[in-house]
Amino acid sequence: MPRLRAKHLPHLVDVKVLLGETSEGESWSDWIEDVPAYVEQKSKLVVDRRSTSPTAGQEVTSSTFVVVLHDNDLSPRSMVKVWKDTPRERTSEVVTSDYFSYPRAPGHTQAFLD
Repeated sequence: MPRLRAKHLPHLVDVKVLLGETSEGESWSDWIEDVPAYVEQKSKLVVDRRSTSPTAGQEVTSSTFVVVLHDNDLSPRSMVKVWKDTPRERTSEVVTSDYFSYPRAPGHTQAFLD
């Protein structure tokens, strides 16, 4: 069975995952550095899946597309730092993400950033 592997992903991103919300506020993971990824800076119209966003459920423009392995599933509101150590470096929030798992093809997670 073919598998998407880290060697197929030419970029590295840093990830900070929203673990959940408690009575004391939001709970975040530590930054996970150098996560293998494929990153494209391109615009796409997506539905905002962030529950606390003022635009929740509405169509918004995503400016960056990221693909990661299943080990680094990116849920909406997770933070992703792209283009690290370059003039284009920025940290963005995940607007929506899609989890793809195929029985005979490479699985991955796609995330769209604001």
